[in-house]
Amino acid sequence: MLMNERRQYILEELNKTNIVYVKKLSEKYSVTMETIRKDLDDIIAETTDIKKVYGGALKSSSVDENYSVRDELFSNEKDSLGKKAAELIKDDDCIFLDAGSTITKIIPHLKSKNNLKIVTVSLAVLIEFTKFFQNTNCTHKIFFIGGEVKLNLLSTSGTEVALSIKNYFFNKAFLTLDGISFEKGITSHNYDEAHVTAEVLKHCSKNIFMITEEKFNSIKFFKVCNLDSVHTIIADNPNNQFLKEISQNFEINIY
Repeated sequence: MLMNERRQYILEELNKTNIVYVKKLSEKYSVTMETIRKDLDDIIAETTDIKKVYGGALKSSSVDENYSVRDELFSNEKDSLGKKAAELIKDDDCIFLDAGSTITKIIPHLKSKNNLKIVTVSLAVLIEFTKFFQNTNCTHKIFFIGGEVKLNLLSTSGTEVALSIKNYFFNKAFLTLDGISFEKGITSHNYDEAHVTAEVLKHCSKNIFMITEEKFNSIKFFKVCNLDSVHTIIADNPNNQFLKEISQNFEINIY
């Protein structure tokens, strides 16, 4: 297969699935992973809405807009983050769960916990909670904050949500983000999500951001907070150099 033909097939796959992996492409086209990396570099240089991530490339515009696409990406990593996050939750905690697709991965691991008070703006969290606890002797209480429903994000957001959050206080808030960088801190592509997260930060003892690697060194349009406001980051690879530098410079716990 000619190089240009292979790259066209890779681009078509990206447009269809929103993400491709170097190892899988290497096996599929019987070329080295280094060759695939070069293919991806050249594709990215010519295509503005595709970016390189750990182990592959993704179409970033679709991830920013659609929950179902977000949920499919990096599923193994998100499962790992959900398990780690649950390990930080203690019996009787009052916790906030935001609307990120990673957050729902916490729910299956809450069966071993008791008497949690869970506050969320996520319809997906509610669905997952019902799935796992509907026919059990559940000791948890879950509170859903209403507001404008964002169907593409499966969540509520806006001024009403931010005002309601002022009535709560959380031991721990589990949050996601769209971008994290040394220069701009935590950022979001969505104003309403950024506004809600910023309000939650004022009402929790510990904030815990769950991050997949495609968010590293990324800056989105709306500011959420500076890195010196971040308490803990949960990542699939805590030994990542970017995270090590953040931890050293801002005294953030990396888990």
